[in-house]
Amino acid sequence: MRHGDRVKKLGRKKEHRIALLRNLCRSLFILEKIRTTLPKAKEAKKMAEHLIEFAKRNDLAARRRIYRQIQDHKLVKIICDEIGPRFSERHGGYTRIYRLGPRLGDGAEMAILELVEQSNPDTITMRRKLIERRHLVETQTKKKKKVKKEKKPKEKDTQAAAKKEKKEKKVSKKKVAKKKAKKIKKERKAKKKTKEKKDKKKRKK
Repeated sequence: MRHGDRVKKLGRKKEHRIALLRNLCRSLFILEKIRTTLPKAKEAKKMAEHLIEFAKRNDLAARRRIYRQIQDHKLVKIICDEIGPRFSERHGGYTRIYRLGPRLGDGAEMAILELVEQSNPDTITMRRKLIERRHLVETQTKKKKKVKKEKKPKEKDTQAAAKKEKKEKKVSKKKVAKKKAKKIKKERKAKKKTKEKKDKKKRKK
């Protein structure tokens, strides 16, 4: 029994609900602004502000407490080194919610959850590339290296190519010699025939 412990269930079981809120907080710390339904935004706001309180301390225990909810070492470092010090002079109220009205499909009330103090859009895009696209960058660099290796000719290949060229030259010389011999034979046969015809004409006379 909960005994007055009020928890928004969000139509999910405990494990699914915790995973949902962790993912919302993760995307909030990466992009610093997310769009979701109003009940989800209210619950994610509680968790996000709780994590920012730990980030303001920025010690080993605080980092481990943040890592329980957001299991990404790079993002934990960004939260503690960049986002936490930004709110050092504030005592609460690190996020805000804007209501957007009902959604067209099912009528759910939508909202924007964002950090009160945001960084430049360039730094946000760099952070997103660093965290979300690190696997794609690794695969692209590997492919480029493979292409470079294929372009470099090996010594064995060059030797084999030289041998092939020599063989082709020898074959071409043999073909030329055969053609010349055939021409000479044809000329000799033609001369013999002309001589025989002349001899026949003399005999008849």
